[in-house]
Amino acid sequence: MRQCTAFCAIALGAALSGSAAFAGDADKSPAGPTFGSRTDKLDGSSTMTIGRRLPTEWDTKFGTDVSLAPQQSAVPSENFLNGATTDRSTGSVWGNITMSGFRPLGFDKTSVEARVDGGKDEGKLGATLSRSVPLGQSFSVTWQNGYSIVQPLAPTAPVTPALPLMTNVTSTGAIAPATQARVFDEALRFNIAPSGTTFSAGASSSSADSLWHNKFSVEQIVAGPLKVTTSVEDAGSTTSNKSITAGFKKVW
Repeated sequence: MRQCTAFCAIALGAALSGSAAFAGDADKSPAGPTFGSRTDKLDGSSTMTIGRRLPTEWDTKFGTDVSLAPQQSAVPSENFLNGATTDRSTGSVWGNITMSGFRPLGFDKTSVEARVDGGKDEGKLGATLSRSVPLGQSFSVTWQNGYSIVQPLAPTAPVTPALPLMTNVTSTGAIAPATQARVFDEALRFNIAPSGTTFSAGASSSSADSLWHNKFSVEQIVAGPLKVTTSVEDAGSTTSNKSITAGFKKVW
């Protein structure tokens, strides 16, 4: 049976209570005060978002994202074939404000988000500036620039080094405290409306390693809410990461 961590349960309960648990006569339309969606992936895992809009001048929302691990099989080989390597579910709580952009700089939308991620044990505060330009009735291009600060939340614990020379261990035998990272990312998205295809190319840099990491992805709507996404990170390097994911998204 799938089990969510304590953090997931608290986060989910907070969002449900704030949105009246989507029960009764609550407005479940996309423009209503409450919203939610669920995406079921082919490996048996699911992601779910539950949130609520606040009656403010700007588009203000808060909610929770929950990732449910796939059902584990009693046969290890089936878990390997399905890509189900863990039964740990995770979750995060977040708040988001979207407002008009800085026209002198060429942006038409600004988004500020704060997030606490229980799976990664980190907090994040960031802002994204974007501009969308329609190219006729069927095409559009979106340019995004983001800046964020990521702060680890997990406490450090003293350990005894297993090796005499370890750069991340202090002379007292304690792990060096984790420091916050500043992340800058930018992306260009090209959307083809008739075919439901979105091409994305971007790069990001973090103060944690001072390196630029590129990412290319293609998202294709197969039928209705079924989407397939192919992505490549750090293409051309020895640490490149390739993935193909498919998901079925339902919004209520």
